Amino acid sequence: MTIFCMALIVSVAGCALPQAIDVSLQPHEDSAQLELLVKHIHQKVNEHRVSQNLAELKLDSRISRVARRHSAAMAQGVMSFNHHGFQSRARTIRKFLAYRAVAENLAYNRGGAAPASTAMGSWLRSNSHRDAIEGRYQLTGIGIAKSKEGRYYFTQMFVLPLR
Repeated sequence: MTIFCMALIVSVAGCALPQAIDVSLQPHEDSAQLELLVKHIHQKVNEHRVSQNLAELKLDSRISRVARRHSAAMAQGVMSFNHHGFQSRARTIRKFLAYRAVAENLAYNRGGAAPASTAMGSWLRSNSHRDAIEGRYQLTGIGIAKSKEGRYYFTQMFVLPLR
């Protein structure tokens, strides 16, 4: 099984996503399954944070919509697996939430029976991904999409609000 991950903690230059991304559920995606995967990632991240004496992250549906859009773009092949457009995603979040810091973790895998656990495990084995998970953030958004070929794309964003 191949697992790929990327973490971004500092702002990088990036291009905006085309507006034609269809973030709605694709015929090959199961909404209940994707929702369970989001809950699983959120739970595992918070379990790890608590084990490090850190506060749990609150899942924010608005941030999750931004993350879902990026995962959908990668799953649909509109964008390759990368952080391009990160600044655009950060600006979108800033439209509804003033923040001090924002970070992003990405992963994709075929996952077998446990794609969320596979992504989480790879993030925790990577210093840069673990830094984002253990950062001073208070909010998170998680977006997951599945390609026609069965590959799962994960985008998790971390936000430290101004207040």
